[in-house]
Amino acid sequence: MTTHPSPPPEESAAPSEAAAKARPAASAKPATILDVAAAAGVSRQTVTRAMNDLPGVNAATRERVLEVARGLNYRPNRAAQGLVRGREVTVGLVVDDLRNPYYPELASEFSRAAAGRGWGVLLSDLGDDPVVAATHLASLALRVDAVVSLMPLGELRSALGGIPVVQVGVGHRKPPADERDASIGIDDAAAIRAAIEHLLRAGRRRIGMIDAGPSRTGRAETYAGVLGEHGMHPLVIAADHDSAGGVGAAEALLDAAPDVDAVLVFNDVLAIGALRGLRARGVRVPDDVAVIGMDGLDVSALVTPSLSTLAIDLADLAAQAVELAEALLRGDRPEPRAVTRTLVLRESA
Repeated sequence: MTTHPSPPPEESAAPSEAAAKARPAASAKPATILDVAAAAGVSRQTVTRAMNDLPGVNAATRERVLEVARGLNYRPNRAAQGLVRGREVTVGLVVDDLRNPYYPELASEFSRAAAGRGWGVLLSDLGDDPVVAATHLASLALRVDAVVSLMPLGELRSALGGIPVVQVGVGHRKPPADERDASIGIDDAAAIRAAIEHLLRAGRRRIGMIDAGPSRTGRAETYAGVLGEHGMHPLVIAADHDSAGGVGAAEALLDAAPDVDAVLVFNDVLAIGALRGLRARGVRVPDDVAVIGMDGLDVSALVTPSLSTLAIDLADLAAQAVELAEALLRGDRPEPRAVTRTLVLRESA
């Protein structure tokens, strides 16, 4: 009978004096896994298991090991890990809510683009708790060569340390705050203008917008600016980032402006909710109110009526994110990029 060795017994979770004193300047040479083990008061095997999120290490010990590793600026030998995994590069892909279908669709395209280079992908869904998110990012940074974030990181960027990051959707040609990073913005302006001009040509004269609350986004500002050029007043309703938010926002829009005859919506998920909210009020789409979403998700073509939308080429966006990650790993500092949207007209407008 073949036997397999059990994981080494886990060391006490009590913080060691060495762990508390770990600092980046502790040594002139790069820290090793043995340095982390000594400073954390655990075995080399425990460090390996903690950093790779393997079983056999309790939460307190794992957090202590990660804290010491960060303090020593320790980075695992990615080349050695690549040989074990059969891959040269592993990239972290960061989202904030996989329940939003935008993220799974873009993540699928990114995974395919990364696989074309023989890269591995680790997906991290951060959720909405910043403390938990920072812990996840710190752990991710120890296991990948680069990170592609599909959400604005803001202050959470610091949890990734020196890892190069590609930030997607951070604003049109906006330079990243960290010089180690690259960015791909989404240029909404031309597509929003095209959508509003289409609605005006169709005879719509009271065009509202459902925005992602609580404050106005750049998309709402562009919408308001284009309406102003035509002597029209904006009407923006803020909504939560899900279909239920779209339902409530559509009802609020009708209450605020019973004469509304078109609505531009921050994304397709909210727009699908808006379709339901309008139908619940007996409003016909597009006869009474035209609806245009944004993103061009697959599901937007499947609802009834099918949703007109300002679509992004997600395959192209993913391919560009991979290109930028590769450039950062080479040590290049690429200029910010931007992708544009395309007006796709269907039954709802």
